[in-house]
Amino acid sequence: FSSRRRHTRYISVTGVQTCALPIFEMTLPESQLFRMLASFFGKDSIMWNMSVRAVCGGEYPAVDGQSLIEVARWAESANCLFTLVDGCDTPKMVIEFTPDFTSIIELERFERHNRLPAMLGACGIQYITVSRAELDEMLDPSSSLDFVSFLKDKFGIDESGGDDEPGS
Repeated sequence: FSSRRRHTRYISVTGVQTCALPIFEMTLPESQLFRMLASFFGKDSIMWNMSVRAVCGGEYPAVDGQSLIEVARWAESANCLFTLVDGCDTPKMVIEFTPDFTSIIELERFERHNRLPAMLGACGIQYITVSRAELDEMLDPSSSLDFVSFLKDKFGIDESGGDDEPGS
């Protein structure tokens, strides 16, 4: 399958080839979350819009009694917002915005919200979500919620250093 690394565009300026940054089409909240993740984990460790196929290594576990063909069909067309990878490009965690079902429930988003966490969990990949309100709070300099506190809360780590089962 295709490489998980970002494709870099090269341009020629006055005959000298220079390397341009990857071109992304992120929304403002996505770019704010990306900057936060990149500053914490390093920009080379955060992959944007990685396919579920690549995140799962091309192997799909059976989820919720569905056939592998159904799971694969869905996974082939889905992407993860941000994927944290280790130094060998192995996916370790997926971070996405919490779906907002307050006014309208889109079937595709609802299906994704039900399938993706189970699929990633079966592949040993952590899945966490961030609400827009949580992001806004982390970006507010006067707020007590910072990114480290947010992660500790999501993974059930208390201030004394003990930890429970990771959560999402």
